[in-house]
Amino acid sequence: MAFSHYYLLIFALCILYVESADDPSAQLCNENSNITTPEITKNIDSLLTKLVQATSQSGYSATTFGTDQTQVFGLAQCRGDVPNDECTSCIQNAAKEIKTLCPNRVDARLWYEYCFIRYNTKNFFGKVDTGYGVLYANVENVTDPETFNEALGALMYRTNLLAAAPGSKGVGTGETKLSDFVTLYALSQCTRDLSPLLCRQCLAIALGQTFCANKKGCRVIYSSCNIRYELYPFFFPLDEKLALESSSITHYMSLVRKP
Repeated sequence: MAFSHYYLLIFALCILYVESADDPSAQLCNENSNITTPEITKNIDSLLTKLVQATSQSGYSATTFGTDQTQVFGLAQCRGDVPNDECTSCIQNAAKEIKTLCPNRVDARLWYEYCFIRYNTKNFFGKVDTGYGVLYANVENVTDPETFNEALGALMYRTNLLAAAPGSKGVGTGETKLSDFVTLYALSQCTRDLSPLLCRQCLAIALGQTFCANKKGCRVIYSSCNIRYELYPFFFPLDEKLALESSSITHYMSLVRKP
C-alpha cells in the first residue's frame, strides 16, 4: 500500500510493551482541527454524554449533537467480546480522557484495549478510514515462516469473515493449533458503522501490512478496523465471557503512521 501524503515515524525499535486495559493503545489529536467556538466545546461535551449512555447499554453508538457548523459527529464502540461491565468502565474512562489528552481539538480519537471513541465536526460515518494507523509487532520472528504464515492466513481469513458478518458486533475471534504445545490466537474488528463489504476492505488493508511479516505477534490499529494475532490468549471467549488470565509481557517494536 502506498504511503503518499503520509510520513512514517519509528518511535521505538524495542520497548517493553505491557498489555493493560487501563492504558491507551493509541491516540490521535489532529493538530489541524482547532475548536473555533465555545458552542462546539459544549456540543462535544453533550455528545460524549450521549455516547457513554448508549454504548454502556449496547456496546456501540454513532450519533451527533448540534446543528450546522457546530454539529459534532461521534462514535464509540467496545470490543465485541468484552463483558458489559468492562465495556462500561472502559468507555466512561475513554470519554473522560479524550478531552484531557486532546484539548481544543475537533478531531480526536482514543483507543483502549477494550474500547474506542472518536469525534469530529466532519461526518465520518460509514467510511473506511485507514489514514492514521498504529502498528505493534513482536521483535521475535517465527522459526518456520512458511507453515506459520499459512496457518495465520487461514485463521485471519475466518476471523475477518466473522467480523464482517451481520450480528457479529463487528468482531471475529479464533484460534488454531500450530503444534501440540503452541496455539495461535487472532482477533479482527470493524467499527459497526461499516457495511460488511467495507469492513472486509478495511481488514484486508490491515492484513496486508508487511510490518507484521513473520512476526510472532502483531497488532494493526486503524480508525475503522483493527487486527491482532498472538501466541497467547488475549480475548474473552465470545460465548462464555470468561475473565482473561493475567496479561502477558512481550517485547515489541512499534510504528506510527500519521496524517
